[in-house]
Amino acid sequence: MPKTHTYRSLTLHDGTELRVRPVRPEDAGALRRLVGRLSERTTYLRYFGPLKELGEKKARHFAEVDGYDRFALVALDPEDEGEIVAVVRFDREREKSEDQAEYAALVEDRFQGRGLGIGMTRLVIEAARERSINKLFALVLAENSRMLGLLRALDLPEKLYWEDGANRIEIDLR
Repeated sequence: MPKTHTYRSLTLHDGTELRVRPVRPEDAGALRRLVGRLSERTTYLRYFGPLKELGEKKARHFAEVDGYDRFALVALDPEDEGEIVAVVRFDREREKSEDQAEYAALVEDRFQGRGLGIGMTRLVIEAARERSINKLFALVLAENSRMLGLLRALDLPEKLYWEDGANRIEIDLR
């Protein structure tokens, strides 16, 4: 059984320290507020189109994970730990493969480019490996240079495909 993850600390490139922990069901409201604070550009790059708000049902789906097949970490705002500034997750695709999961990340605009996304991604990869996931894949728009750079910076074997108008990047965790 995987280790239970509690609070972790991440230090950004500029020295800012944030607490990171697994998502909880009661985080649904904070996830909705996070999406509400995103710029149109960040929303487009993450959701491949406009999104006025994250609906309550979808927010609950993102917040209520089993911690094994569906796992997510959230970073808390250092100025208000009731607010989430980033979420990084994976969802195992059992119908396709026991050892493969979809990866997704979302970082609030004011925390982008500061090392939060890659720091949280490394923690999620650690959790994926503990859960016998050997491959993560992400669908990324070609113009999302930050996310493409983040995935390359992991320095793990990767494959790139074109799927449904986006890059499908598969990362080998072995």
